[in-house]
Amino acid sequence: MLLRSPRKGSPATRKTAAVRKRLDALLLRLGFTHPEGRALMRDQIVLALVTSLTALSLSGLGTWGVAYSCGALLSTVSFWWLVRFAQGLLSSTAGAVGGAFFGYFVRLGATGAGLYVMIVAAGWPVWAILAGMSTVMVTILVWGALQRAGSKRA
Repeated sequence: MLLRSPRKGSPATRKTAAVRKRLDALLLRLGFTHPEGRALMRDQIVLALVTSLTALSLSGLGTWGVAYSCGALLSTVSFWWLVRFAQGLLSSTAGAVGGAFFGYFVRLGATGAGLYVMIVAAGWPVWAILAGMSTVMVTILVWGALQRAGSKRA
């Protein structure tokens, strides 16, 4: 049986819109002032959360699900910093760019440290971690495709 998408105005659509609105308001309070950056971050959070809960459920809270979820968390935190870095570059003067680049290298180092802990120290499956980290690429590709198609919802 094929699943049908919810009808416009259905309770599922209204609930999704309400969650999206609340998450957008939270991200705005946290400093995501650029609307497209906020949409990207919101979609990444939702995708990482839904797929992580699915992976944990399907693996029975096993190593693969935990590794996937931690990979998704690491990439989401790194993406969070990247979007904030990009916003800072767009709004900063030429003299403030050095501080922004320092933040970039801190993000890079934290990501490397997280990967080291997950792969070497914990010995988790690399493919599970990479699958979790790929949620950012899926978010960006879907957002870009919607932008290219001219959709208002990206």
